[in-house]
Amino acid sequence: MSEYQYYEFQSVDRRLTQSEQEALSQLSSRAQISSSRAIFVYSYGDLPGQEKQLLIKYFDAMFYIANWGSLQLMFRCPKGLIDIELMRQYCVEDIVEVSEINNFVILEISINEEEGFDGWIEGEGNLSSLIGLRQEILQGDYRLLYLAWLKGITYLDEFDDDEDEDERDDDDENDDDENDDKEGLEPPVPPNFGKLSSSLQAFIDIFEVDEHLLKAAISASVTKPSIPESSITEAIKKLDRSEVDSFLLRLLKGESNLSIELRNKLSAMIEIKQDQNPGKRTIRQLLASAEKEEKQEEETREKEAKAARIRELEALAKRKTAAWEDIDALIQKGTSSSYDEVVILLLKLQDLAEYQNQTVEFFTLVQQLHNKYSSRSALKRRLLKTNLL
Repeated sequence: MSEYQYYEFQSVDRRLTQSEQEALSQLSSRAQISSSRAIFVYSYGDLPGQEKQLLIKYFDAMFYIANWGSLQLMFRCPKGLIDIELMRQYCVEDIVEVSEINNFVILEISINEEEGFDGWIEGEGNLSSLIGLRQEILQGDYRLLYLAWLKGITYLDEFDDDEDEDERDDDDENDDDENDDKEGLEPPVPPNFGKLSSSLQAFIDIFEVDEHLLKAAISASVTKPSIPESSITEAIKKLDRSEVDSFLLRLLKGESNLSIELRNKLSAMIEIKQDQNPGKRTIRQLLASAEKEEKQEEETREKEAKAARIRELEALAKRKTAAWEDIDALIQKGTSSSYDEVVILLLKLQDLAEYQNQTVEFFTLVQQLHNKYSSRSALKRRLLKTNLL
């Protein structure tokens, strides 16, 4: 299989100048460059430049995928609109990183699947489905960070149990529990996980966040109360005239993200209830909850499959005589496809016989059928192959 690498960059807050587009075009003869986007696709070779440096210099978002299992998403955000210390609580070494460069905060999410991806992959369209996540972060919505953290902890071996806990004494167990609390504590659970945006759902799908871990984790998420418009109006009245003039002047200049900055300022002036769970669970507890969730789901599927099988068998029982007549008619057709249908019906009748504790009677009828059509060698081969004779 040939190599496949896909890089896509997008600019949100501004358009690239003509000279910037020309500079990017020189990086590769196959580059697709526009005033807001740059795409590089490689079957052999690599992007001649550090993608992080390109992001910092020109763009606001970057998506990368390679068919050997590498997946990367990066966002560049204005430092003044980001709660850096809160974002850093979601970092996982080598997987989720937050860094400050110049006047920007860079969020980097990197995944490397050792066994690569299954089947053919395409990079086109992924960043467009994820780009809305940057706006959510700027608005103080850190659900992406939590999802990335969830994905990241599935790669941590340090939380696996290497010892049999039954062999530890009580003091050791208490020490281990305390160590878990210190080293593996869940970060704050952002609100509003009950209704995911399309961009968050795209991240879950593209980065394959474990559904059972996700269900176990977001059970602690609360609903963020909305701020009444009347409260916002009252907060605006409290702004100094100089602040109002400053915002209006920057608005006339077309400054990007100004509405977000103003909303953040006004929200800080409004007293609202706590809108996020502080995250008191350990990683070990989350992983155990996910495993429990998966087992419960498997048990539910097994019960549903068993109930469906019983319904099917009971329906077949009502037409068992007709089914044997159908088998006889199919054998008389004497075609390859009709013999295949015979085997399918017989296997269903065998399942019904086991359910009704009538296995002996079933095989007696099969033997009688074989005796009646003993000259049909093609039919006999099929019956022997499926252990019906």
